[in-house]
Amino acid sequence: MTEDASAVPRDVPIAYARLFADRRFFAFFLSYVFGEAGYAVYAVTIPWLAYTITHQVTIVGAVVGIEFGVYALAFLIGPYIDRVHNLRPVLIVGYLLQAAGAAALGFAAEAGVLTVPLLLGLVVLISSVWDFTWTASNAVPPEIVDAPTLFRASVVMNAGAGGGQIVGYAAGSALLLLVGPSYGAFLYAGLNVAAGISALGVDVPRVVRAIRSVWSEFRAGWRYLFGGSDRTLLQLSVYSAFQSFFTAAPAILLPVLASERFAAPAAAYGVMFTAFAIGGGLGVLALGQMNPRRWLGIVLGIGPVAEGLLLVGAIYAAPQLLASAFGWFAVGAVDGIFFATWLVYLQATAPRELVARTITNSYVFRGSSRAAGAIAIGFLIAAVPLAWVGATVGVFMVLVGAAGLLALPVIRRLRF
Repeated sequence: MTEDASAVPRDVPIAYARLFADRRFFAFFLSYVFGEAGYAVYAVTIPWLAYTITHQVTIVGAVVGIEFGVYALAFLIGPYIDRVHNLRPVLIVGYLLQAAGAAALGFAAEAGVLTVPLLLGLVVLISSVWDFTWTASNAVPPEIVDAPTLFRASVVMNAGAGGGQIVGYAAGSALLLLVGPSYGAFLYAGLNVAAGISALGVDVPRVVRAIRSVWSEFRAGWRYLFGGSDRTLLQLSVYSAFQSFFTAAPAILLPVLASERFAAPAAAYGVMFTAFAIGGGLGVLALGQMNPRRWLGIVLGIGPVAEGLLLVGAIYAAPQLLASAFGWFAVGAVDGIFFATWLVYLQATAPRELVARTITNSYVFRGSSRAAGAIAIGFLIAAVPLAWVGATVGVFMVLVGAAGLLALPVIRRLRF
């Protein structure tokens, strides 16, 4: 794919202004930010809820593992999203249904009737609906932004999402500390309602090429993923699966680390998770500013190496809260870089009619690996000291990144 330099204004502020001048993009931006802020509240609330009602880290690992296992099933939804003539109803209904599930979770926690089976059931429900909104959201940018501008759009979306996540993590942490995790679920519900209302302005009519059946579309999506002379997408998907195996580590390690190493666990958990979120927002923002379209493979290799080393340091920094916060900030700064690069590459290179299927089919590898890794981390933490867990995860990430840089030329040469 050749780069059309004229499609990307050289003046960065003008480029961003032109994006926001598009009402559809602005509405999508607001909806996306509210949704990401809500997910941040959810992400900080669910592991803490699971740990406080059971005090078993294996249950925390199971909850996170099941959540990402359901996300991996999004490939079943891809063919339907690619057939939708307008993505707006999917976003609106999806966000409102997530709000209903979150409200039910909050009421159950507040009433003291939240059991592990009920928690797992609600996580499955919310995650299943999230598959629809996530798949539809990933299909929107290529419809309203041209390929050379995708990284610019990505930095705007991720900067907004990063800000929303920071607020969401901070608000969720404050609610955990001051009034309890049930109110985090209520806030999550409210933010999803706001996302659904904002999505009213995301009018994305599409010309959908008629295909004989959903099964035909399903097979077409997998043929595209497995096709190509060098199987680039398949190799990227497999590599992404290895990279994602231990990426759930922060969500599982943080509540345990806070409980075992700090005198005020809830406050420490909130501070470290918020620092992690701030780092994540700024890291992806920096990635978008660099716009690394011509050296994606280098980013995909360096990211896991840096995260593995920083994760070990962040664990060893406890119980020094300031040092721990800085450590988790640094982990967050590199944590989202791999995923953002992977996602933009797929959005930019997949044919328009196959975008949703390409992303969700590739995510089967990534999501199922992350689900298995989350469960494995839970058992690992229960069996060995946290320092050994950190060392294991860190070494694994370094080896994966090194393989991407040194042993996989297809990954190293990725660009668009």
